[in-house]
Amino acid sequence: MPDIFVIDDQHPEDLAMLQALYSRSPASVVDHLERLKKSDSGKFMDQYYVGYGHASIGDCGATTVFIEQVSMLVAKAVQDNPLYNGQEASTRYLDFSKQAVIDPYDNPASAAVQARWMEIYNRVLPLLAEGLKKRYPFDAGEYKNEKIWSNALYARAFDIARSLLPIGTTTLLSWTTSLRAARDHLRRLKYHPLPEVREVAKKIFAAILEKYPHSFNKTDMDDEGSPRDAYAQKFSMRNHFVSAGDLQRQFGLTPDERESIASGNIVARADSVDLVSLRNNEAETLSLRPQHAALPWRLEAYGRYNFLFLLDFGSFRDIQRHRNGVCQIPLIDGQFGLNPWYMQQFKEHLSPADAQQLEQDIAAQREAIADLPKRGVAVKPELSQYLFPMGTQALVHASYSVPETIYVGELRSGKMVHPSLRPIAQKMLAVLEHDLPGIALHGDRDEDSWSAKRGEQTISSKVA
Repeated sequence: MPDIFVIDDQHPEDLAMLQALYSRSPASVVDHLERLKKSDSGKFMDQYYVGYGHASIGDCGATTVFIEQVSMLVAKAVQDNPLYNGQEASTRYLDFSKQAVIDPYDNPASAAVQARWMEIYNRVLPLLAEGLKKRYPFDAGEYKNEKIWSNALYARAFDIARSLLPIGTTTLLSWTTSLRAARDHLRRLKYHPLPEVREVAKKIFAAILEKYPHSFNKTDMDDEGSPRDAYAQKFSMRNHFVSAGDLQRQFGLTPDERESIASGNIVARADSVDLVSLRNNEAETLSLRPQHAALPWRLEAYGRYNFLFLLDFGSFRDIQRHRNGVCQIPLIDGQFGLNPWYMQQFKEHLSPADAQQLEQDIAAQREAIADLPKRGVAVKPELSQYLFPMGTQALVHASYSVPETIYVGELRSGKMVHPSLRPIAQKMLAVLEHDLPGIALHGDRDEDSWSAKRGEQTISSKVA
């Protein structure tokens, strides 16, 4: 009979040691626990992990880092990792009106732009709430109670108003990671093009080194001048941000494709997907899949789609967190304006006068950002991202296998998903439907994104 032991009350480095001992001894973990009590796990980690480079031992110890009062760009940098696990404060459910804002230029002109965005956000949010109450009056048959109704309305108000928050607005996030993955990712971030990201990475490293001194080298975050460091530094900008020009060159977008993307469609490149073999060899696997069932991993070997589309930074934050694919962080430069969904919502839920005033305010803000060089600000594209609002669109690239396309398409087409992202997910499903006839898809194709269930999605104390 097998013996099963669940052990989660030990220091992460000790847990790593316990697992590593399996590779050196066939004894039970019960015996190893006794050995652990008599030995120094730190000495073991020094000898085998840091000293001899047995990096897999670092995969066996995990920790959680809580990161607060950093810009959303820092959050994206931390999450730009296929091994990322964690959570971030939601602009869809929380009032961000009192959050601090990071000014990358530390200049009165740039600070004024960000302050003005916050003023606009604070003015528009209650107006949207009032407009939504008129559009969706309380109905006892649809809502369990008035509190849930109110929660649903304010969730939608936050959905819309978040488009006005500057990207430099501070947020909070967590990061659950193995010790090895933390070390690897922090070394990637030490040459990030944003000074704030580099500073945060160094602070995380200092805190984690103090906590786990036997799993990290003190010099990991130093500029060693090694070929590896020189390589990372040379390609830092391109490794962390992708511009619209980069993507147009990489995929050779035609004028017709660029026009199609500008009108809200997606361009799907399937040249690296073996569609013929999928149709011939996996017809039943694809057609018989029930709802919520995952496709087998082996289908990953048939290749990946490359999808290109416009999406606002706010909704990019959602799709970027899908780990089993590539979703490069776009450089936000304002050339594609605000996502049309937000502009339509302003017209529907604000008075004509308020909607017109907002449109003028947004145009004035765009001019203020463009005029910063005239006001003595030495602008850089990567730093100016802090000044644009979250509703700003960018050309986004996502590379997904067929299983991951199905997963993202079905999950992100649901009514709980932000309305500017749902159409993209729905279009991904339409691509699969066209390319793989008979495939079983279980996404939500309804265009209407309103749902009373938004009012029930909360975390609250059971004790009043």
